[in-house]
Amino acid sequence: MEQTVIFLDVDGVLNVGIHDEKGAPLLFRDKDVRLAQKLMKQGYRGPEAHCMAKLTSLALHPLGHGEKGNYDMLRTKDGAQLSDVLVGRFAELVRFAGDNCRIVLSSSWRRPHHLKRRVLLEEAISRHLGKSFEFTEMTATDREERHPADRLETIGDHLAELCSKGQVANELRVLVLEDFFISAMNGWLCGGKEMDSVSAAEEYLAKRAMNVASGPTVSVKLYHCYDEITTNSGVSMRVGKGFSDKFLTEAKAFIVDGAAKPVGRSLTEESSCSTRASDGRETPPRAESVPAVHRSSKEREKSFLKRLSAVLVDV
Repeated sequence: MEQTVIFLDVDGVLNVGIHDEKGAPLLFRDKDVRLAQKLMKQGYRGPEAHCMAKLTSLALHPLGHGEKGNYDMLRTKDGAQLSDVLVGRFAELVRFAGDNCRIVLSSSWRRPHHLKRRVLLEEAISRHLGKSFEFTEMTATDREERHPADRLETIGDHLAELCSKGQVANELRVLVLEDFFISAMNGWLCGGKEMDSVSAAEEYLAKRAMNVASGPTVSVKLYHCYDEITTNSGVSMRVGKGFSDKFLTEAKAFIVDGAAKPVGRSLTEESSCSTRASDGRETPPRAESVPAVHRSSKEREKSFLKRLSAVLVDV
């Protein structure tokens, strides 16, 4: 019997986030983009100009990877913290996976103080599905997650527990939708191994699941929703790019066949299906490869608006 498990991150997957070297990540919201466009037209060159340049230039940047349109279509709207387009894609994946699928919330949105946000997320998914939706379960909240390795190990712990308690079928297909705090797969450490590619993370998770005696046969696919782009205006940035249409197509193929269709290896959309790796205790990631702190969407919103408040007085 086959079963699917989907681990869902939210920030950078169901919305678009922009890494900011000088502060918290920027949520790609319609009101912030409009404000940035207004200020840039007025020639603002103050301390927040780099944020405004990223927001305005990303809106015009092509999605790429064979997907039509610009990032502008993925903006959150009407004060929401979720992109309706991206939530719709995820809902389509949930519908395709069917009833024999466990949906695990692995995002910071799972934490108790984000309960209202989680309820709004479930309501948004429900609207797209046309029926009530609730997450099957959530990963543990006892680990502080400040680095990509923390998140990966938390997912690994949850997967190992599912397998050890016999809560899954004999053949398990695991999908992980994650941007790892807008971080590249550039050699940070987890389980004593360098996570220098998508396949390395897949192998780590597969081994965590398969270390269980008499456990299921496991296939793992990570959809790393991350990109490094340089816009036509010369602005470079790291983005949590959201769950792409290409990833959706690939994920459906993985659920059916147990392996994603090969699309070639690249910085942002490596494709592989792995079933073995090494395990072990986590060692600290390279400091330069990850942001020091990952903040929630609400915290990012407050930070950005606070930093712009002085600007608005002069506009």
